[in-house]
Amino acid sequence: MLSLGYLPSSVNQHRDIAFWHVKHTPDSILISYYRFIDDFNAQLNSLTDATLYLLAINAVTDAQFAWALRLLTNDQAQSALPFWRVSVAQQSVDKRRRLSALLLQSERWDDLTSLAEQHLLPASHAAEQLKLHHGATPASIDQSFASHEGFLLSFSQLQAQPQCQFNVLMMTDHRQGLAKLNAFKIRYQQHPQPSSGSFCFSKPIYLGDSINCQQQPQHAAKCDWQPLAHNKAWPTGFDFIVMMTATGSGNVQGGIMHLNSASYYGLFLHELMHFNGFEDEYPLPAAKQAWLCNQKGLVAPNLFIANDLTPPAGWQLSDSCQTPIKAYKPSHNWSIMQYQQIPLSVHYQQLWLQQITDPSYQPLRFSDYFQQFKAPMNFINKMTKKNIEG
Repeated sequence: MLSLGYLPSSVNQHRDIAFWHVKHTPDSILISYYRFIDDFNAQLNSLTDATLYLLAINAVTDAQFAWALRLLTNDQAQSALPFWRVSVAQQSVDKRRRLSALLLQSERWDDLTSLAEQHLLPASHAAEQLKLHHGATPASIDQSFASHEGFLLSFSQLQAQPQCQFNVLMMTDHRQGLAKLNAFKIRYQQHPQPSSGSFCFSKPIYLGDSINCQQQPQHAAKCDWQPLAHNKAWPTGFDFIVMMTATGSGNVQGGIMHLNSASYYGLFLHELMHFNGFEDEYPLPAAKQAWLCNQKGLVAPNLFIANDLTPPAGWQLSDSCQTPIKAYKPSHNWSIMQYQQIPLSVHYQQLWLQQITDPSYQPLRFSDYFQQFKAPMNFINKMTKKNIEG
């Protein structure tokens, strides 16, 4: 009875001696480990790098995994790869979830994909981010994850804000687009232009593989809207769409802004002004010059075509029209419509405000653009007071 009573104390004493030897005589680590496997595994994270590494290279499975996590924590993802790859299948869900979080932090998408293909990636934040990375269908994304990250998976809960003159749907087909759209929305709300209440932006809506967008970086960003125009129930009261693609240059067509997720805020503001009829002040495409530069008078808030007409006082030659018929702009200074890196000036802010407060002004909305697809659009019956009156 006495020997049994003192056994735990004796075991603890031997274990403590073993840990002491490991710290002071590393050569004894393997002998000590296999005598007290459970105790060592419980304290792997407290071992020195040299000790943990020695266990890992001697094929101690839990040590291999712990060493991999330590390397990942220190931004050594490539060095960690061979250690977690041979040991991950033996790890608990919680440990695999920790691994996936560190891989996500290092944006190791191929590694996360490999785990998913082996059915070793547990349900987690990283698993949902991987779905977004691969452009998965919105129906496959966890709703609680989307809510936590601040984006939507459908139009069903959207409603236009009646206090705003224009309501804008923000959409994207990929992961980086969600973060960039939220960043643009926050920045706009901090300094709304041309005035408070001009534009309200929806939460970003993730479209994933439900829309087909071109993947040619050197071309204008564009998407095929025809299938969505009639296969989705569109919320009422929205005027424009901001669609963030993975590649392509920024542009506005028919009440739809396309720009890629590497775009900067100045370009976003520049394209926003296109919604309200402003024209570029750098040379326009030849096809556009062919018809626009043959017009007469004020064709945009910032563009006057002097086709046998005298430009307004103070207006200066514009680069928009490289034709015998000259074009004029409101200021001799460079503006945001010529170089997007230039901040919005007070002058152009006033022109913008004048444009949207003109009672006769009617912008081209995305619903107008969609009418070219002939079949009637399907709108969600959520009319705001503003829209009913309109």
